[in-house]
Amino acid sequence: MIRNRVTALMALACVVSLAGCGDPPAEENAASSGATKPGAAPKAATLSNQMVAAVSASKNSTAVGVHFALEATPTVATPLPIQIAIVPHQDFDSVRAHFESQEGLAMPVGEDFGPVNDVDAEKSLTHQLVLLPGKEGMYMVTVSVDTHNEDGNIVRIFSIPVIVGPAHAATPAATQAAPASAEPAKQ
Repeated sequence: MIRNRVTALMALACVVSLAGCGDPPAEENAASSGATKPGAAPKAATLSNQMVAAVSASKNSTAVGVHFALEATPTVATPLPIQIAIVPHQDFDSVRAHFESQEGLAMPVGEDFGPVNDVDAEKSLTHQLVLLPGKEGMYMVTVSVDTHNEDGNIVRIFSIPVIVGPAHAATPAATQAAPASAEPAKQ
């Protein structure tokens, strides 16, 4: 009897917690509550097939999104260009961004972007970073996107994961050829 009640309570708790999963965040509610004509909706920004979405610190990508594409495999001591697209999903008076990397992942180019004024919804803003990995490991590049409009000044945080592998080793053929030429031929 007690076991059945515990099982029923656990099932009820699961149902209640899952019921809240479909609720949109407050920012989505505010965005969807405005009456817009179907023809008046801005055309969605077109991004490269190589781009993926940065991880949002909260469910705030309904106002602005950050996308990125690595232009090479991240390896130690090799410059890594990263293409960035900041996509506002609403009009803003201004947009600026600041990029920070962790120790072991230097950022010689692209730490700051903007400000860009009079930003239209769904018009992609492009930027390029160059990272210089100092050692192997998993790193995060933190992106702070600062937007300003009639709602005020809001900073949204995104993360770009970067997994750095070892420096490129010499090709196996070159490695095998070097010892053979240094060793005298046996007769």
